[in-house]
Amino acid sequence: MRTLLMTLAAALALGGAALAQSPAPDPSAAAKPSPSPTTVVHIKNFAFAPETVTIAAGGSVKFVEDDDTPHTVTATDNSYDSGNLDKGQSFTHAYEKPGTYAYLCAYHPYMKGTIVVK
Repeated sequence: MRTLLMTLAAALALGGAALAQSPAPDPSAAAKPSPSPTTVVHIKNFAFAPETVTIAAGGSVKFVEDDDTPHTVTATDNSYDSGNLDKGQSFTHAYEKPGTYAYLCAYHPYMKGTIVVK
């Protein structure tokens, strides 16, 4: 009986020592920020919908081409251009700095939209 108690005591001591030496979780791993959400703008019936969206700095806008006719998403200052988008294709652009960003369809310049970044 005494041998059994000593064996159990030794096992508990070794188990406790192993637990005491386990690495602590890295607090910086839990502090990683989640990515900014993506706002969706649909291209349908020769229009951007919604025409104006407001997002936070660092956020993205995904433009989804739902029209049967090809379109583009082209910044009026030419800072970005999606190129030709056919039905079912999409283009995503990130807006890092606050400001107002105007865009249009290069094929149909009357199709206009605005991104407001705060």
